[in-house]
Order: sequence, then C-alpha cells, then structure tokens
Amino acid sequence: MDGIRNYLFVFAGNFLAAYMIFPERTIGKSAMFAALMLLLSMGMDFMKSKRKANPVQ
Repeated sequence: MDGIRNYLFVFAGNFLAAYMIFPERTIGKSAMFAALMLLLSMGMDFMKSKRKANPVQ
C-alpha cells in the first residue's frame, strides 16, 4: 500500500509541476507528462527490486 501512495504523490507532483511549466496550461499535456514520468519511476523501482532479488555473483 505504501508503494501505491508514493506513486500517487509522484503523479500528483509531476502533474502540478508540468501544469506550471508548460505555457499552454493544458490538462492533457500535463497528464501525459505525469503519466510518462510515473511509468519511468515505476520501471526504475521494478528494475531495482529485480536486482535485489537476483544479486549478480
């Protein structure tokens, strides 16, 4: 459950940051940016957990 809460905070933070950064202030572009950043962070966490489970000898 902690992971889901952290991912929601990451999504919300990225959405707000993108909404402030992009000059058009469109919700669609901000949501797309936040979703891509969420996928990136989830992928990095997945690879990190996979590496911990199978340490290289």
